[in-house]
Amino acid sequence: MGQHMRDIPLPSLFKNTIVYLLVLFILAACSLGGGNSTSNKNTTTASTPTPITATPTATPSVKLGSQTCPTAVSLPSYWDTKIPTQANVNQVEKVICANLMGKTNLQALVTVRYAGTGHILDVHVYNNITNPKPDEIFKLTNLYKGDAKVSAYNTLLTSEANQNSPQNHKQPDAAIVDDLQREFKWSDSSQTLVPIAFPGFFPSTTRYQAEADQQQVNQGQEAWQLSPSLVAGKFVANTKLFNWQNGTQTTIVSGGGNNDVDAVVKVERSSAAGKNTVTITMSRLENNANGGIWIIIKVDSPGLSISTPAQQSRIQSPVTVMGKGTAFEGVIGKLMVFDNQYNALGNADVHGQQGMGATSFSTNVSYNPTFKNGSEEGVLVAFSYSSADGSVNDMAMVKAILS
Repeated sequence: MGQHMRDIPLPSLFKNTIVYLLVLFILAACSLGGGNSTSNKNTTTASTPTPITATPTATPSVKLGSQTCPTAVSLPSYWDTKIPTQANVNQVEKVICANLMGKTNLQALVTVRYAGTGHILDVHVYNNITNPKPDEIFKLTNLYKGDAKVSAYNTLLTSEANQNSPQNHKQPDAAIVDDLQREFKWSDSSQTLVPIAFPGFFPSTTRYQAEADQQQVNQGQEAWQLSPSLVAGKFVANTKLFNWQNGTQTTIVSGGGNNDVDAVVKVERSSAAGKNTVTITMSRLENNANGGIWIIIKVDSPGLSISTPAQQSRIQSPVTVMGKGTAFEGVIGKLMVFDNQYNALGNADVHGQQGMGATSFSTNVSYNPTFKNGSEEGVLVAFSYSSADGSVNDMAMVKAILS
């Protein structure tokens, strides 16, 4: 062996050594992950590093309810110069941002409170709120004891005291209460916020009231509003409506469960004058099955209906009301116009096209709103009465904006 190596020329031995070292180096490199062997692939798969990718930009979207304002425009002091306000006279009270126009950019609701009796409030809504000169798209002034907020449906809700209402007329300032609530929604055609009607008849007739009621229920108060049967019972017992105080039986026709958002309830009344029935349709506020209060949105009596005006339409005095009912000696009943507190604003007798039995009617009714600073939500109600004892037999209701 030694003799054999001595016989190998030195140049050849040197070359062979270099080749041998190169082979060892290549094999070592493969074992460290530089090759493509199967075992190497398995090892890599088990410890795959997180790829480095760019964080995607969130796509802007329309969100419901109040949103966080951009920092630069979030403070009331920023808007004092935009309104502008006057020291010791008025000041910006709060700033609320929301998608009030139904678009991805935010609008700002800015309220201005005045010093002195009445706690007067002005309401401003701006678009392009980060611009040096934001665009004012809505303004409402002189809300006595006023308040304003954004609803869960991106509408503007306001509340104020109607000083001429029956409950506030000639009352001292301390006794005056907020009793007029309104709702405004963006209109592309009008390019501003316009009044709309909340579909509810009871327990709340405005969304502002309904959201306040929901807060009370969430705090453990007024729990009857979570029961469709109890809501229906209180509705028919209301002295300004059916006034069915005794002899009523309530039946859930459909829905009304803990996980339901709709309910249909039938109420029957038995009296010496006979039996009467009304079917009441309800919906949970904001379709919230997790503790949403029940709101009556439709009332169906078998012997009376209103076809015109349509639900939630805007009306003006005098208004023509059309429908069907049952006449007795030419008279079907009475038509009433109420404000959102069920204060009567006007009435008219309803006469049928025929003297007896089922017939149609067309009646003009005038009303005189006590609120003089704009439109308000109201209710048209048609009544028919028992010829035996004068109690309410049937009732039809339409929600409207009263101009």
